[in-house]
Amino acid sequence: MELANLQQKCLIKIAYMQETLRGDFPHITRNGEWLTNRDGHWTGGFWVGLLWLRALHEANGEKQRAVALEQALALAVRQNDNKTHDMGFIFGPSCVFGNHIAPDDRLVRMAVAGAYNMLDLFDAETGLILAWNEPGYEGTAIVDTIMNVPLMLWASTQEGDPKLRETALMVSDRIMQHHVRNDASIYHVVRWDTTSHDIVERTTHQGHADESCWSRGQAWALYGFANVYRYTDSRTYLDVSQRLAEYFWAHLDTRLFLPRWDFCFRDHEKEPLDASAAAIAAAGMLLLAKMLERTRQRASAALWKTRGKTLIEALSEHCLYREMNKFGILERVTVDRPRNSGVNESSMYGDYYFMEAIHRYITFDDKEASAILY
Repeated sequence: MELANLQQKCLIKIAYMQETLRGDFPHITRNGEWLTNRDGHWTGGFWVGLLWLRALHEANGEKQRAVALEQALALAVRQNDNKTHDMGFIFGPSCVFGNHIAPDDRLVRMAVAGAYNMLDLFDAETGLILAWNEPGYEGTAIVDTIMNVPLMLWASTQEGDPKLRETALMVSDRIMQHHVRNDASIYHVVRWDTTSHDIVERTTHQGHADESCWSRGQAWALYGFANVYRYTDSRTYLDVSQRLAEYFWAHLDTRLFLPRWDFCFRDHEKEPLDASAAAIAAAGMLLLAKMLERTRQRASAALWKTRGKTLIEALSEHCLYREMNKFGILERVTVDRPRNSGVNESSMYGDYYFMEAIHRYITFDDKEASAILY
């Protein structure tokens, strides 16, 4: 399917979801039906991001911008939430992206507040950000945080506050040090002793085993470091993003060009795929390609642009929705296989990054169209 036609098919699904959800935030599906909430959980920003993408790519953009803005402002209930690292997920696609489309000081204030919430979770001794300030998660950092770090970099420019930038760079460096293995695969979870602040454990939570590689975590990392490079121009982050992307690409199923939920199950047909990992990686590879163009590495940029498109096409062939009233845009997402949660379902992050990847590819040569994304 041509990507322009694929985009239109996905926009139809977003329109249907918008009508049926009636202001609730979708999270993941259970038996094909969306589980929703009113405060956005950690995925609310992705739903708003889809609404902004609809506003960009449909003829009645003015009306859709108003809808997206209203949904974004509903996330204001989260702007004082300093208990979770997910601030970039919540406020990036909703407020930073949205403010580029429809400038609004309220969106800026929400996103800046989110960035400062992350400072409250920063552990200066380890240089890492606590994933959740909740009992049972003491001294716990997860690789997903690299996706949230750019919110601090963006807010530092907005506020003229060097502390936000300095913290973001330290956290990025420590994630690279503690979560990225020598072979460029990732550890999902790093834990430190809360008394000595020594790193005492590197494990996984949603992957198969501590020394295996959870595919969605790998996707978060390759995208996240490319985005940190975008905000900093530090080549270290661009280089590690390429290494992470190479590992991801090398461990896809040889026939499907899609990832199993953990890369140790490559080509194991009885193990579920994770379409969301592929969608995040596709968007990340296209972002990586754009950043490689910035550094005049044109051959490498062309390679990652092609690989990003390959993932989009594989998802379109094997994971695209088949019924309007079931699932989201992408089926065959695996949320948490070890706990048998959300297997062969849809997720808001899978849908958002699939649409972002299509947007990135179609507008690849339009500097403004890619710059407005979080």
